[in-house]
Amino acid sequence: MFTAGPWVILIVVVAVLFITAFFRSTYSIGPTQIGVVRKRFGAKLPGNNPVAFKGEAGYQAELLMPGLRFKFFLIYAVTKHMWVQVPAGQIGV
Repeated sequence: MFTAGPWVILIVVVAVLFITAFFRSTYSIGPTQIGVVRKRFGAKLPGNNPVAFKGEAGYQAELLMPGLRFKFFLIYAVTKHMWVQVPAGQIGV
C-alpha cells in the first residue's frame, strides 16, 4: 500500500496551480479579433491620459493581434473585441 507523504502532496498541488495559471494566462485571439490589455497594478497614469504608454496601470497602448498570446492573469486582464475594418474611401468614426 502506497502512502503519499506531505512532499508528494505539496508537489502535486504546486503543479496543479502552475498548470492552471498557465492556461488562464493563455489567450487565443481569433483572426477577426483584437485583444485589449488592461494592467491591474502599477504606477498611476499621469494627468488625464486614458492610455498607458510606459507600463502604468490601466489600458495598455499595445493591442494583442490574432494568434495565441500569453499575459499573466494576475497582472493583466485581456478582453477580446471584433476588429473594425473601414473600407477604402470611407472614414471610420
